[in-house]
Order: sequence, then C-alpha cells, then structure tokens
Amino acid sequence: MSRLMFSLMYRLGFTPWEGHALPQRLREIAERGGGGERALEVGCGTGDMSIVLARAGWDVTGVDFVERALKKARAKAAAAGVRVRFVRGDATKLEEAGIGDGYRLVLDGGLLHGLSDDDRDAYVRGLTAVAAPGAALLLVAFEPGGRAPRGIAPADVARRFSAGWEMVWDARDDAISNQPGRPVRVYELRRR
Repeated sequence: MSRLMFSLMYRLGFTPWEGHALPQRLREIAERGGGGERALEVGCGTGDMSIVLARAGWDVTGVDFVERALKKARAKAAAAGVRVRFVRGDATKLEEAGIGDGYRLVLDGGLLHGLSDDDRDAYVRGLTAVAAPGAALLLVAFEPGGRAPRGIAPADVARRFSAGWEMVWDARDDAISNQPGRPVRVYELRRR
C-alpha cells in the first residue's frame, strides 16, 4: 500500500492492522528484559510493540512516516508511563531518519510484507546499517495470497537477508492474523 493510502486510513480511523495479539516470540523477548539495550521498531504505527519493550527495560525508538500514528503512539506511551522516542521517517531510508545505529533488537510487526521489491531492497540495506553486530530482528509477515498486503514468501525473506543476517527461527503464528485463514509467519534473524 502507498504512503498516501496509509495516511488516509489513519485519518479515517480504519486501521485493521491494530488491535491484534502480539507475537508470542515478542512476549518471550520482553520477558527476558532489555537492560537498557537499544531497540528499534520500524513501521511502529501507534507503538504497541514499542511500549511492550519499553516496559521491559529496552531503550526504544519507533519509526513511522505517518505523523497521525506517531501522535497517537506518543499519547499511548505517556499513558502507559514509559519513554519511547518516536521519529517520523521512512523505513526504506533509515539512514536519513536521524535515529543512529547500534540497535540490539529490531522489530517489524508487518511492514516488509507490503513493500515493493525495490523498497524491500532499500529496507534490508537500511536495517543492516542501523543494527549492531549480533542484533536480533523479529519480523512478522503475511505469506503471499489473499487481500492486501501482498505478503512475502519464507524463501524471499531468507534470500533478501542472506547477506549479513542468519535465520535462527521461523514459525507460523496465525493467532496474530487479522485475516482469518491467511498464514502469518514470525521470523527471528541474527545480524552477523
């Protein structure tokens, strides 16, 4: 979907990607605690995953290009009593967002699977540039098929991240899907 479409959907209050369960793998990471380590959520929307990590002791930055979503994220973080730095930026141009680098954990709760092929390449380059060596990437993505977003096949995830990342875990987690019957996968990758 286009940037204009997302902006319009937030303006109308039609955000079907919100309100679903968080991935079990994210809850496991949060339970281990962050100890002040840096985490980045790309395509953070209204910040649900960022807030979970901040509660667990992570130093969290959330990036999204829709200011309306970021405004809501800031209000939700304040109401939750946690500090999260929310930055307006393009996930395909992370180097230009002014977020720095050295992130030990990167989250994508459903961004990559909707990007064009060219944007996917730019996204992977940007994530690799801001992630610390040994960083974990937790990626949630629909498989192809069904309605929007277009989805991404497991083989395509593995291929796109083959330079600089190692796949350490991959499983279906259909409990977090907002499209009944459409497979959702959660990947954990490690930066080499």
